[in-house]
Amino acid sequence: GIMKEVAPESKLCVWSDMFDPNHNAHGDYYLVRGNLAGSWEGLPKEVLVVPWLYEKRKESLQWFSNRGHEQIIAGYYDHRPEQIANWLSAAEGVKGVTGYMYTTWEANYKDTQRMIDVAEAKSGNP
Repeated sequence: GIMKEVAPESKLCVWSDMFDPNHNAHGDYYLVRGNLAGSWEGLPKEVLVVPWLYEKRKESLQWFSNRGHEQIIAGYYDHRPEQIANWLSAAEGVKGVTGYMYTTWEANYKDTQRMIDVAEAKSGNP
């Protein structure tokens, strides 16, 4: 509500993990008291979701697509830049996936161009 009031033209984005039952949105997560299952019920459909768990990419992309969310894939995460091709394969036919971004925890941008090259070769889109 605050964002709509302050900047009504803005688009809110969230990392997927705390709203994804394939990731962290379940019972017994780390030091959370209670259960995160159902957290997605409070996530408005107009919020763009940024999935990032490589191991469950297909499940997560489909989960948020089924809920009507637009998504941008958070690829790389300081691993092989070639993994973006697997993300894009997982996204094929999934409604609402509109792009990808280079994401790093270590401020490591040396593989940015390689990831872009792999993504362009996979998708055929520069």
